[in-house]
Amino acid sequence: MLFNLRAESKKLVDLIIPQQKVLNSVIKNLTDANISVQQIFLHENNDIIDKNYHKAKATIEKCYFYLKTMHKGGFIKDYLQAEDMSYDEFYVPPIIDPKIRTQIEDITARILKLENLLNEMAYSRMKNKRITSSLQKKLSEYITLTQDAVIILNKYIISLGKEEENISQITKKEYKTALILIIGVFVMGASLSIIFGILISLNLVKPINAIVANFRAFTSKRDFAKEIQIISKDELGTLANEYNKFMNTINVMTSFKKIIEEDETVDDIYLRLGKIFTQELGFEKCVIHEISVYKNTIKTVYPPESMASDIYCSMDILLNCDLCRVKRTGHIVSSKEHKDICKYFRKDTGEFHICIPIFISGKTGGVVQFVLDKSLVESPEFQEKIIRAQQYILEAQPVLEAKRIMRAFKESSIKDALTAIYNRRFLEETSEALIAGVQRRNATIGLLMCDLDFFKEVNDKYGHDTGDIVLKETANVIRKSVRTSDIVVRFGGEEFLVVLSDILPETSVEIAEKIRSNMEKTKVTITGGCISKTISVGVSEFPKDTQSFWEAIKFADVALYKAKETGRNKVIRFTPDMWTESRY
Repeated sequence: MLFNLRAESKKLVDLIIPQQKVLNSVIKNLTDANISVQQIFLHENNDIIDKNYHKAKATIEKCYFYLKTMHKGGFIKDYLQAEDMSYDEFYVPPIIDPKIRTQIEDITARILKLENLLNEMAYSRMKNKRITSSLQKKLSEYITLTQDAVIILNKYIISLGKEEENISQITKKEYKTALILIIGVFVMGASLSIIFGILISLNLVKPINAIVANFRAFTSKRDFAKEIQIISKDELGTLANEYNKFMNTINVMTSFKKIIEEDETVDDIYLRLGKIFTQELGFEKCVIHEISVYKNTIKTVYPPESMASDIYCSMDILLNCDLCRVKRTGHIVSSKEHKDICKYFRKDTGEFHICIPIFISGKTGGVVQFVLDKSLVESPEFQEKIIRAQQYILEAQPVLEAKRIMRAFKESSIKDALTAIYNRRFLEETSEALIAGVQRRNATIGLLMCDLDFFKEVNDKYGHDTGDIVLKETANVIRKSVRTSDIVVRFGGEEFLVVLSDILPETSVEIAEKIRSNMEKTKVTITGGCISKTISVGVSEFPKDTQSFWEAIKFADVALYKAKETGRNKVIRFTPDMWTESRY
């Protein structure tokens, strides 16, 4: 009876309540979209029309996604407020009833029609301020479709409510019956002997009460860590033991999530995950790849500083991440069930592999790959270890998503959007640390101020789009001409500053000449052909020329102007006679 109660409660919690949440959210979003559509008709300002159009479109797309997820099953994040980042995340099992599936498919088709009508109405309103009869007809059709969808959804919600009420009545009835039976057993036990009653109390009542109390605490989110004392080896003891193991797993995962939330960078999280997989779970050969959702690129982030020999996939994957089966499908890929499932896995290893996706913003944002020998795959605890690994990945996903977004924000603030090299703000923020390191090591910094010759002619003759191409190619030439440890900064419009760290005195000119020569040889491909540009470079060194880092940059700029004045396409080293001012 208790297990029957549990099954009924599970149906209520796992099926009915999630479906009610989805349906209520869809109705609310359809209503919100309807309001936005009304605003499109009430206003003539294109900005307001466009704003309400995009708001309604996003809301309708959310409804479509929710219903599709409800149809096939999956996780849903339902944001509580438009301005708030808080959300309710839950799993919706797939609908099995063919009749209900058909209803959901019908509503989904209606929502697609709503989106098409919205596009047509918004376009017509922005094109023509007059509300025509055709436009009014579309609005009427939109409202009718919305009302029909809401009616069907409300009917389904009512049926779910009836089913919920029925489950509640069954639960109450069986609970009363169980209570009567327990009382009867207690009376019978008391009538036999006090000792028998004590044994019943110790071996039955207390464990049941403890289990009920802990499950209540669990469902109300008040206490996740309280264990049940195991005082028997029967089924109750087994149940209590499994409950304790379950709670211990939650404790471990909660602790893990708290730790990675406090980690400083995304790389720290990858390193922590890698150590858990290799040291705790015993997957000695583990590789974690990070996929950029926006740039569509892939890089190996664990093991740190990994070499080509550490990668178990063909190098083609790193050059084109769309070849990765996990990235493309979002599914777990395992050679245990299908030996040759991935043609890009290196067959020379003779081992099995399992690749698990990491989801970021609803897309595959990473891949965890385990390379396993046959003995580990066939071990009894193998499947349990894989499940544990998936639990760690699931807990890490939202934290990785948040920290990757923060990392992207930070990079966007210190990098030039056009050339993807550092901007002047980055230099201002890091100059103190750079200077302190140079002074501590008694080293020399070379400063190269580079400026394209006659760049204005490119914009005037070919247009600013071609100018942008030339700037990006110039940045690439400079970056390839120096070491990876050197810093390349877009200092101004067509000005680039190169910071050469820890160089030998007076070697800056050689590197500057290398940049000038490489730029002179470069052919920039543009629409209709190629063009060549030259570059002038001014050179100074810190602290040889001055004890002020920013003054050294000024000196390099002065030398650059000297190069411009004396013919361009040349490298000029700063000398004291070029600067006649008393102070910078």
